[in-house]
Amino acid sequence: MTDFKTLMQAHGFHATQEGKLAPESPLAPETDGAGSLTPLSCFEVLAVNGADGERFLQGQTSQQLALVDGSLAPLTAFCTPKGRILAMAQLMRLSEDCLWLLMPTGTAEPLRAHLAKFAPFYKVSLEVREDSVVVGLTGEPALTRAAEQLADAASSQHTALGPHDFAMLATSDAVLARQPGAETVRGVLVGSDAQVTRLSRTLLDGGINTGDENHWAREDIRAGLQWVDSEQTDAWLPQMLNLEALAAISFKKGCYTGQEVVARAHFRGQVKKRLQRLTAEPVTPLPQPGGKVVSPEGKAMGEILRVANNADGSLEVLAVVSLRDEEVPLTLETGEPLHRAPLPYPLERRDPEQLKA
Repeated sequence: MTDFKTLMQAHGFHATQEGKLAPESPLAPETDGAGSLTPLSCFEVLAVNGADGERFLQGQTSQQLALVDGSLAPLTAFCTPKGRILAMAQLMRLSEDCLWLLMPTGTAEPLRAHLAKFAPFYKVSLEVREDSVVVGLTGEPALTRAAEQLADAASSQHTALGPHDFAMLATSDAVLARQPGAETVRGVLVGSDAQVTRLSRTLLDGGINTGDENHWAREDIRAGLQWVDSEQTDAWLPQMLNLEALAAISFKKGCYTGQEVVARAHFRGQVKKRLQRLTAEPVTPLPQPGGKVVSPEGKAMGEILRVANNADGSLEVLAVVSLRDEEVPLTLETGEPLHRAPLPYPLERRDPEQLKA
């Protein structure tokens, strides 16, 4: 058993059969403003090491790698030649020769195998880090305290966590990076078991609350952030998941796999369906990813990608829905109404080059 699992067991968590850490009993909603710490088994890390890491990834991904400078950890998409998302990641630089890709669990090894076909032409090595631990933090006080703990050992000239979206701070074996939130300030702490355990213990001893993965998924949904997991590869253009609105696509960089299709979809306005946030009253059983969104007459309107419960049992849903007939009511396949809810960002291009502006 890892030190981190031992720590979380002391705070009321247990290991499930799937290997996740889950609370022994339902967690009460946070009300004291102290923030929360959530073990995230839904993420893993692919490390790209070597002198050519930046140049190697520049030709493979939608992001401008020059921006990944140790103070910024933007989102990115790896695409097929047809422009469909093969994998999605948050890019993190720990040093000149070390980049981490934070990815949904189950997607790092397929991406490693895919990228390995091109790696022999570069001074680079690829490794799925089996020893990495990821926790989610909510609340500016929690992020500030974690940043203070990391600052003394920061591995670059950046020794503070910036206020801008996707700001990051790194040591040689840990990263603290902001992630999008709707009304909640959020970030992830990623690193070795020893480092994350040490920092988590300090935060928990200081009175931070604990959260579970449903809590984190709910905040992803409210933030309009859909991670592409192993069941969703090769299905969506980046714009269908609103990634250009999340500064995950650079339209100013050179060629990368799938760029022509992605650019054409943007400049010609060829995106006919998009990620939307929906809500619903309590439903049993819980709708599952892959389920259909339909009209009251049963016409297919979209596909559910993610579902989470609110404290009162109502549902938060992310679905890719047709942009045609936007006034048509939406329902689950079982007939329960779905209600369109606002996203926290405008559906327009946001250049990653402007993230620090």
